[in-house]
Amino acid sequence: MTFFDTIYRRKSVRNYTGDSPSDDQLKEILKAAWSSPVAMGRFEDLLLSVIRDREILEAIEKNMSELSGREVHPLHGAPLLILVSVKPRSDEVANNEYSSAAMIVHNMALAATALGLGSCDIWGSLQAANERSDIVRMYELPEDFVVCCGIIIGATDEEFPLREIPEEKIKTAFLD
Repeated sequence: MTFFDTIYRRKSVRNYTGDSPSDDQLKEILKAAWSSPVAMGRFEDLLLSVIRDREILEAIEKNMSELSGREVHPLHGAPLLILVSVKPRSDEVANNEYSSAAMIVHNMALAATALGLGSCDIWGSLQAANERSDIVRMYELPEDFVVCCGIIIGATDEEFPLREIPEEKIKTAFLD
């Protein structure tokens, strides 16, 4: 698969077989994360947490079900969740810290696609879980680190066809 094929095939997958990536696949996905651009080169202010523990995954889902008043599964049965946490340089997570976390997640999504694995960015359910100290304790984060976002990854039966990308799908201004 070429670089551009990977980009054009990447999609959010919400249907997993339950099979985890192999150790070799996980290593490649993590290498993609470690290759990500990071604002100001502050890699020391970032942490990846690789979670396969069903108790943690179920706690995140249960929290979202309680908040929404109905049973929901925001992790879609994926066997693996990778959290991206930051150590904010001020009282709140800054735009550049969120941007770095998003770049890391996107690199992992592209790596998963290249390996034939499904993935989906996870934001809302993790932000909701940040409000629950009992769930945050389960992550075993170092002091002062905050979860920004994450990605679920796993085997899927879904296909990854080349998508036709419409021109100007995003409004584009040229200033010549």
